[in-house]
Amino acid sequence: MAPEHLFANEAPENPVILSFSAPTGGLGTTLLAANLGIQLAKKGRTVLVADLALTEATCHLALGMLRPERHLGMYLSKEVPTLKDAIVPTSVNNLSLLAGYPESADVANVAYLSKQKLLSDLREQRYDYILIDAGSGTGADTLDFFLAAQHAVAVVQTTAVGLEPFYRFFRAFLHRLLMEGLNKKRYQALAPGLNRKSPLAGLWDMAETRQEDLDAVERAIEARRFAFVQTGLTSEKDQRMGHQLEALLKRNFLCPVRFLGGIDWDPQAAAAHRALEPIAKAYPMCAFSLAVERLVNVILKEEREPSPAQGHLDPRPVGEMDAYELLELPYNASVKEIQVAYGRLLEPYLETSPLTLALYTKEEREGIRDRLEDAYKLLINSGLRQRYDDDLISKGRMGAEERVEEYGEPATESTGSGTVVSAHAGEEPPQRARNVEAVLEEILQFDGKALRRVREARGISVAEIVSETNIRTWYIECIEAERFDALPALIYLKGFLKQIAVYLGLDPQRVMGDYIARYHAAARSSQPPGR
Repeated sequence: MAPEHLFANEAPENPVILSFSAPTGGLGTTLLAANLGIQLAKKGRTVLVADLALTEATCHLALGMLRPERHLGMYLSKEVPTLKDAIVPTSVNNLSLLAGYPESADVANVAYLSKQKLLSDLREQRYDYILIDAGSGTGADTLDFFLAAQHAVAVVQTTAVGLEPFYRFFRAFLHRLLMEGLNKKRYQALAPGLNRKSPLAGLWDMAETRQEDLDAVERAIEARRFAFVQTGLTSEKDQRMGHQLEALLKRNFLCPVRFLGGIDWDPQAAAAHRALEPIAKAYPMCAFSLAVERLVNVILKEEREPSPAQGHLDPRPVGEMDAYELLELPYNASVKEIQVAYGRLLEPYLETSPLTLALYTKEEREGIRDRLEDAYKLLINSGLRQRYDDDLISKGRMGAEERVEEYGEPATESTGSGTVVSAHAGEEPPQRARNVEAVLEEILQFDGKALRRVREARGISVAEIVSETNIRTWYIECIEAERFDALPALIYLKGFLKQIAVYLGLDPQRVMGDYIARYHAAARSSQPPGR
């Protein structure tokens, strides 16, 4: 779902300037800038796309143009008297282009003063919107062009390969923002004391920081709106990761940032791109064009209803949060809301998620999972929750009127042996039952992958197993991924396997036999020769 209120025009007579950048090339930054320009122009706005990617300039190709007659190089080399004279029209009404010219040495190495004059002249152009393709990477030119706009939009792919450079890019532009806000000399004086992982973290607590420093940094942050879009989507999970990434960026980097949504890629868009046709013009109803149009609608809504400026974020330290705050829940949250919140917040810290691999160590991720799990177990148990709420009320943390009206338990049923089993393993919808039956017919051996397939076929989350068995999330993940070196002693592992098998409606003896056999085989193969 697209967020509301992102872009605010500072003054009606000034152009709204958006910049686009990415940590690496090949993520679709240029295609996004060019087609966003097309969609805005189709809605009656005058638009200038400025290709400031310097040596990577390809906006003209994304707009179906080969070697424009005029370009940025002519302005920098003073072949034309003004920046306006370097701008060319495109095949789309209301859309103009300041094309890059990577062959020019003047473009490849822009002097600082020339860069400042270029940006000053660009802001004076009379358009409703100016879209800057700032290029990719963490070089000074890219970061300066990225921060030159009121609204800076980064592009990311939420894979392990895409996220590590994205976090690096995020740190780099925050350092550049600090340098701009403080001035270079003052920034260099404070830089040794800055947090390496998060430039803004601790700045407000440093003994060397003066009030005028903090005011300058706050103004620099408030002068812009930061956002990101996600490309390379392959599943609904990828879209969900965008919202999770937003929360991680806010907590770790203390910077107000919004997730604008995902950009789909499709065969029609790919065909238009290969044929040098503007995608949003050639195929306005393809998935890519519709995704870009959704972003345009967000921009135009903000044009009508501008949002207030926001400074740096100051989240409550995790150690000071109560269980409700940890799970981002109101005090009167229902059992279902608790289950959903736990699953959503836990997912980024699982070993299978790429979101936190470059942000936290393995031990830090495990510690966060433990905190979330403890909060979940406390709130999902009605007796524990009632006592906890009483304690919060007595300490003045919660108002008596805020507590839930009726305490409830997750939907479960009990077997004759006293083992608590999820309702998923009992009466199931016919289609789900058929899916489970099909999965079971394919399984020859109950290894970790097979257990995960059965769990997913039954529609059971890891969080549900945790709540009913008290097995830690980490161990369930390790069992399914067959990370044998991380599993507990064999006696405990057998008990975990039995509980999981019963919960999934499987034969415990067969599950334990198959899995333990693989466990022993892995142990033998890991022994050095001669033992």
